[in-house]
Amino acid sequence: MSDKVITIGNEQYELGVERDGSTFRSGELAIELVAVRDREAEIRAGGKTHFVPFVIQGAQVSFAFDGEIYTAEVAEKGARTRAKHRDHSMSAPMPGVVLRILAQPGAVVAKGAPLVILEAMKMEHTITAPRDGTLAAINCREGELVQPGIELVTLQ
Repeated sequence: MSDKVITIGNEQYELGVERDGSTFRSGELAIELVAVRDREAEIRAGGKTHFVPFVIQGAQVSFAFDGEIYTAEVAEKGARTRAKHRDHSMSAPMPGVVLRILAQPGAVVAKGAPLVILEAMKMEHTITAPRDGTLAAINCREGELVQPGIELVTLQ
């Protein structure tokens, strides 16, 4: 058994994980990895089969499941982890394509206002204003492939 620390959002979970062939167990939970094809995993959990698109960047895995996008960082217990994407960031949480830009420079926006819509792993992800302010710049174009960590919008 190996001890892992899984970080999803700002929450950390310590898990003991056992592997038996293609099946991973943590307590009562068993997940079988059936196949991996072109950034999509076929898994079986609780008697159901799921197809889960994913992107791996170092120790960080971003995946779409049940209509939501998750980013998890996996580390050995006791290992140091790097800074993570925050919900209040105006950067891409994972590689994606800019579908729509919803505001223009100079616009006054309220906290939570949608600014940019990305498509990542066949899902739409909305980048919103983390606070009230004025848009100083839009740092991307529709159709552009953007990488995580790059600020898509500058807010004053």
